[in-house]
Amino acid sequence: MRECDGLIESLVYYIQGTTADHQPDDKMPFGVAYIIVKKANGLPSIRNMLHVSSASVRKTAVSLLRNLSRNTSLQNEIAREVLPDLVAILPDSIPTTDVANETTASACYALYNLTQSNSQNARLLLNSDGIPKIMNISTSESKAGRAASVLLYSLWSHADLHSAYKKANFKKTDFINNRTIRAYNSLKD
Repeated sequence: MRECDGLIESLVYYIQGTTADHQPDDKMPFGVAYIIVKKANGLPSIRNMLHVSSASVRKTAVSLLRNLSRNTSLQNEIAREVLPDLVAILPDSIPTTDVANETTASACYALYNLTQSNSQNARLLLNSDGIPKIMNISTSESKAGRAASVLLYSLWSHADLHSAYKKANFKKTDFINNRTIRAYNSLKD
């Protein structure tokens, strides 16, 4: 079974690399993303890889989802299919290993991509009970902590969800604070 895991990891790693943004004007990664999501119906297979025991396969699958989620025309389908699974694999506390830190950061950035321009996807994140996990992760100065902080900051931009956040006992300072502002501004640098 280890040989199979290695082969699967290699294939997913290759596809993940193919979908990475090479140049800002490079359309090829979006074309590959479209084929994976629409033509090959690849999301169920990727979703299954999120729950395997191999941390490196999970990390590569999450990185692939992060790359796929950059394609705005696919974001709603990706959110519908895998957003709850991305929330499920988020740790309840700060990741302690490098692989877990990388995986968590990629999951947060995938969630950021899926929610930044779509309040329905942000509502799905809220309803999936992901915000408490993201808040816990954001307290770290690690890569995962910064990614979680960026995600929290962007979630507050959905003014139509402010009442839902308050109803869920969250307040503005859970989303907008010195840590999240610093992380969000670092994206622009």
